[in-house]
Amino acid sequence: MSDSLALVRQRYEATPRSLDDDLGRMARGDRGCLGDAVAGAGGLGTVVFGVLASIGVIGWGLMVMSTLMLVAGFILSAAAQAKSAPLRRRAITEGPLVLARVVQGDPALYEPGDAVLPTRVVYTADAARRFDGAYLQALGQKLQALARKDAVSSELANAWAVLREPNRVETVRLDPSLAGDVEAYLSVVAVDQRRLPGKRVEDGEVTLIVDPRSGFAEHV
Repeated sequence: MSDSLALVRQRYEATPRSLDDDLGRMARGDRGCLGDAVAGAGGLGTVVFGVLASIGVIGWGLMVMSTLMLVAGFILSAAAQAKSAPLRRRAITEGPLVLARVVQGDPALYEPGDAVLPTRVVYTADAARRFDGAYLQALGQKLQALARKDAVSSELANAWAVLREPNRVETVRLDPSLAGDVEAYLSVVAVDQRRLPGKRVEDGEVTLIVDPRSGFAEHV
């Protein structure tokens, strides 16, 4: 076991875990893409149409509509955050700590940096396997081979799509033909280089807190 993994296990393995500052921020809930997009469009429209209306190019109606979009976006974001916060808090407090293997990631992950980058990882919450680096490495190699195929069976289609399509971000349980009798998952996780030893991925591994029931997986 590496020193960095030992430290993370000492800090986060026991459950229920208390929330430190980092975990507290993770448990606040997701604002949701829709609300932020609507609010962003409304804010931009408010500024642009407000300027045009103030110099007499257009009336004030479009600015008012944009302002309403801005307010609606904030309401949607607040509602999404309120809904997701209890689920995230439960997952952060009670979810198992696991070792994950990077299957696909930006090359910048392997150089020191401060970025937060989407990364496809494989892991299991199985008590006997969740820190089994050799098993995860072999499973990661199977998934990398899967990603290179031009077509796959229906049992492997969801995992193949997550590996091949950048817009797919869901968590997928892996078929027994890949994972054997272990309940293993492929997820897209935001890896924060600031939480990594040397601010980079070492040995192709990261640590997560997960809740496979909800698809939750958070880098710690």
